[in-house]
Amino acid sequence: MDIERLQELIRVFEDSSLWEIEIEESGRRVCLKKGQPASVSTSPIPAPSAGHPATAEPHHVQPAGAEPPREAPAPEEEAGDGLKTIDSPMVGVFYASPSPSDPPYVKPGDTISENQAVCIVEAMKLMNEVTAKFAGVIEKVLVENGEPVEYGQPIFTVRPLD
Repeated sequence: MDIERLQELIRVFEDSSLWEIEIEESGRRVCLKKGQPASVSTSPIPAPSAGHPATAEPHHVQPAGAEPPREAPAPEEEAGDGLKTIDSPMVGVFYASPSPSDPPYVKPGDTISENQAVCIVEAMKLMNEVTAKFAGVIEKVLVENGEPVEYGQPIFTVRPLD
């Protein structure tokens, strides 16, 4: 399977409601699973007459630039009652803190400033800090820690400081 075909498969899988998919082609097996760090592993398929599983280490493939660059959503979108949203700039997994043992970047009631980091969205094993585009007070966190997010999906509602 060539890299372009694999990248397209990953894009289609990320946009689907499937949680797991396994594809076999040209003696290679590709298994994609959601709900854990994004990775693709391929391994040789044992020949039917071999009788034993392959002992070779799986190859881990992380295609570079699998997502075409997209324009970030406008953070000034109104959420009603004068609230604005901070939206996910990409498809990935939402993390409220830099590590499981650290406190969250922000929580409801916190005052944030422009360009302050508010969370992380992990995409293809890359941790991407999401920053506020305006100052405000966090009203609500709309996503659970470790939950998948879509491009443009609201993550926080914020009362802007005018």
